[in-house]
Amino acid sequence: MEIKKNLFNNIICALNWLKNSGIQNNDKKNHKFYGSVNAWFDVNLNKYSFVYSEINGYFLTLMSYLYQETKNPVFLDKGIKSANWLIKNALQKNGGYKCLFLIDKSSKHAYKKNLIYAFDNGIIINGLVNLYKITKKKYLLKAAEKCANWIITDCLKSNGGLRPVYEIDEKKFFESDKDWSTISGSYHSKVAIGLANLHSVTKKKKYLNNAIKITDYCLKFQNSSGRFISFPNKGGTNAHPHCYSAEGLWVMGVYLSKKKYIDSSRKALEWLLKNQNSKGFIPRLYKDNKPIYHERIDAIAQTLRLIYFCGNFNFIKIKKKKKKIFQLLKILLKNQMLKNKKIKINGGFVWGKLSNGEKKIHPNSWVTFFALQALIFKNEGDQNKLKKFDIFHLV
Repeated sequence: MEIKKNLFNNIICALNWLKNSGIQNNDKKNHKFYGSVNAWFDVNLNKYSFVYSEINGYFLTLMSYLYQETKNPVFLDKGIKSANWLIKNALQKNGGYKCLFLIDKSSKHAYKKNLIYAFDNGIIINGLVNLYKITKKKYLLKAAEKCANWIITDCLKSNGGLRPVYEIDEKKFFESDKDWSTISGSYHSKVAIGLANLHSVTKKKKYLNNAIKITDYCLKFQNSSGRFISFPNKGGTNAHPHCYSAEGLWVMGVYLSKKKYIDSSRKALEWLLKNQNSKGFIPRLYKDNKPIYHERIDAIAQTLRLIYFCGNFNFIKIKKKKKKIFQLLKILLKNQMLKNKKIKINGGFVWGKLSNGEKKIHPNSWVTFFALQALIFKNEGDQNKLKKFDIFHLV
């Protein structure tokens, strides 16, 4: 597969999917979902499954990033619509945002509909603050602060860990090691990004101090090889939250000029690249001291972004990883749905494979967000035109 230096067509197709596919609900008659972003389009059922609040948080940041890059008001308008939906529909009295809103009532993810995840809320805070910085709309900042105060007051433990999941009906938190997203772990470093971004605007020390507290706690999950442990009781690692961990540490390291955090992020990236196999795949899972290479495309895109982050956007350093970048990019582009006649599909990036190797070919919102940002970095890097990147625009 030949990869053109200029990825303009791939980027444009992904942008068109974001704008035109219907992944954002734009039917004003459907007030319940208007402005929200769907998780994915199920090609087998020919419909959307549900709306994730977390994904809308990513969307706010992506739209802020694209607006700053292009000055196209379409992106800003789409971001504001998503933010308005979040605040009106997902924000709870306690300050947290409810996880999920069902479209397909039979979805296997229905159990999440009355849960609030601390991680999701950190993503949403960051998105709200990014939009506020551009629009100066005070209600966005107010909503971000309400959520941040809930995280600090209710979610944060004395040791810096976060209570991961809150049950709305039961009015209590729970934690389980059955899944990486239901335990207190290193991936919560991305919550610290939201708090730090909020501090950058309000200058309130409580947001920064607690962001540091969370980040320091996350370091405890990294072993000497650079690998972040996703399952503390079992010792295994999932590449997706491993990348989240590295992303949060990188942003906090740059924001605070803290070498300890930056070094940790680089070690995490080097672990991924060291374990990249001959075909270019990073380990989707690391279980029982063995890598499993069934690809998750979001983690592939995250790894590409990390190469640029940890190279501090230094073209010379990045160039040294040319072969590894080529292999990752080849995998990424093979999973973009191109030349498809359906507008709901064409241009989107698919999920990849589950842990058991089962393929999932639905065009996925957050996978496309991560992939699009990775492609923009790659394209600008090839032309030695990487711009100064706002660290809080990390999707």
